[in-house]
Parts: sequence; structure tokens; C-alpha cells
Amino acid sequence: MYIIAEIGVNHDGNLEKAFKLIEFAKKCGCDAVKFQSFYAERLVHPKALKVDYQLRSGDKKESHFEMIKKLEFNGENFVKAFNYAKRIGIDFITTPYDPLSAKEAYENGVRKFKTASADLCDLYLHKELSKLEDINVFIATGMSNIEKIKNSISLYKKLKPIILHCVSGYPCKDESINIRSFNLLRERFPQFQLGYSDHSIDGIAAVIANTIGYSVFERHFTLDKTDNGPDHYASSDVEEMKSYVSNLRRVPKILGEAKKETQGEEIGMSQRSKKAILTKTKVQKGEILSLENTYALRPAENGISVDKLHKILGKKFKIDLEKNVFIKNSDLT
Repeated sequence: MYIIAEIGVNHDGNLEKAFKLIEFAKKCGCDAVKFQSFYAERLVHPKALKVDYQLRSGDKKESHFEMIKKLEFNGENFVKAFNYAKRIGIDFITTPYDPLSAKEAYENGVRKFKTASADLCDLYLHKELSKLEDINVFIATGMSNIEKIKNSISLYKKLKPIILHCVSGYPCKDESINIRSFNLLRERFPQFQLGYSDHSIDGIAAVIANTIGYSVFERHFTLDKTDNGPDHYASSDVEEMKSYVSNLRRVPKILGEAKKETQGEEIGMSQRSKKAILTKTKVQKGEILSLENTYALRPAENGISVDKLHKILGKKFKIDLEKNVFIKNSDLT
């Protein structure tokens, strides 16, 4: 299992806040942090409007371009954040929004990339990423269908991207999540690892997703959900992320293996709560043990457990026994 803390733009352009987000993502047990690589001029038209969920923060008159411009995190800040993540031992991923940003991140040492759902069909970007050596690519698939996914991953000849099921709502509704899409994705792309980029309101969807086979998880992460930025509201704070990671890490333990047997912690309970076999009547040497001349009482540790009753039915008593006596294996032949 691989869990990504999507910092995105929740650093608000502040390097110290970026460091804290990386630090706390590590403390929460995440495997990676993810940033975004973009330049406003190469991403947004100056007159573009904000997306609906982005209206929650900032000046209502602020344009999409103005918002994006304030959230750029490039150059020296980006390199320092990358090096800090490396120093404390957590993977660093970035989402480039154009070919030049992808190339710049690569030249700065980044070897793990994620593409945004909105860019699934951006062939300019995917062709650039497909040319890079020794990288991992995660591809989010919100706002898409099977054909669009197929077209994008077909560009990658030297590597197999990890396909992330995603619903582009912030947060998205339960009825939109459709975790069972795993079955279709597994059928159509059997050779690809599958993950879930999670925009749901809590951790339930991720736990369900893990039980059916999704193995990579990404979730937006913030220090304060009330901060004045576009993604804080729909992100998990530190305590929520700790719980998210903890619950996901429990899933493989809870799922266990395809076998059914007594667990170590059940042995004491088994010895005291199960019953042992007693004589119902006085029995004589040579008499056959049957359901009629025996019965059962707790605890099993006093004799032969009822678990083994089927093995001793029909055996003969080697000695005479009084009524209401726990039977031992040494009493039978």
C-alpha cells in the first residue's frame, strides 16, 4: 500500500508552511507528499473564471489567473521542499501542468509525477512525460471514461503508469464515488496497478477501495481546513490524516488470508468456553461411548473437548467410570 499526502497548493506559496506540511505528512505515516508545478502564464487564460469550489476562498473578484499566480511554487522554493522531503525520508511527487514544468521538475531531481484528471487528454504533457527516463507516473482519471484513459496510457511505451480512479468533486458525493469501477479498470487494464485519488468526505471509501484491490491512495492534506486557499476546505487536517492512514494500514491485517482456523488469542477462550465430555451414566469396561451415555459441560480443559467428540464416538471404555466423570483419552481404547 502506498499513501500520498496531496499538499498541492495548500502551502499557499509559503516555504515554511510547505516544510511543516511535509513534516506532518511523514508523522502521519504517509509514504509520499505531492506538490504542483505550474506557471500561471502557461496554465490559465487571464480572463478565466474560478471553478465553483474555488469561490470558497479569497477575494470574490479575484480571477482564476490571479489565484493561480499567488500559488506558484517554483525555483528555489521547489528545490528546497524537494530536498527537505528527501532528507526526512518521504517520497516527493509533483503534478506538472505543462511540458516545460515537467521538464524543469525532472531536471531538479523529481522522479515521481502525477498528472491531474483535467489533463488526462493533454497529449502535450503526456508525450513529454513518456520521454523521461527512470520515472514513475500516476494518472488521475476524474471526468473521464475508459476510452480517454486508454488513449493517454498508450503513449507510455517504456513504463506502466499507475491508474488512479478519481471523482473530481471537492468533496464528492457518496453516490458519485463508484468504487466498483475497479472491476472494469482491472478487466480493461489488467497489467496496470490501480489506485484511488480520494476526494470523499472521510476515510470510508478508501477502506472499501483497499478491500477490493486498490493499492495506492492520495488525499488532500492541510494544516488548517479554515485557511484561505482553494483546497483547504476539502482537505484532511493532521488528525484526520493520521486516522486515514491508520485505518488504511489496518485493512490488510483485517482482511487476513483465505483460511479458517483458531487464532492464537482464541486458545484461552476455547479451553474455557467450550465443553468437555463426561459420563452421563455409570459405564463399564468394554462399553461403547455414545451420545446416550455421555454429555458435555464447560470447561474443555478438564477433559476431551467437544471439538473431538466425532473422533471418540464408538470407542470402548478401558475402565469402569462413575457417573459425571470427565473422560480422558487414556480411558478409551
